[in-house]
Amino acid sequence: MPVRVFHTKDWRRRDGWNGGWNGQMGDTNVSFIFADVEEEGFGPKLHSHSYDEVQIIRRGTAIFEVDGQEIVAKEGDILVVAAGSPHKFRTTDERTDIISVQLTGKMEAEWLE
Repeated sequence: MPVRVFHTKDWRRRDGWNGGWNGQMGDTNVSFIFADVEEEGFGPKLHSHSYDEVQIIRRGTAIFEVDGQEIVAKEGDILVVAAGSPHKFRTTDERTDIISVQLTGKMEAEWLE
């Protein structure tokens, strides 16, 4: 099949760009998490994946910790987190919009805290 289309109703959890989509639902090898938030301190706890992950900062600022290194990521920045690297992020007090591209058909995480 040359193209698959997945509509908003297939991944949205609440208003705006918020939700997730596991690639296995569409028989693909990529998954997504969408987070569009206006709260300070939003983000996952420290974890790692057995696959690479790409973080795209569409708006705002988030402070990432990747393998012990702190990175301030702003609108337009893209972070590629290598498989096995412990990481987490926290949003700042401004509106922050992040798309996380998981290079796997099934999202899984090892939670470290």
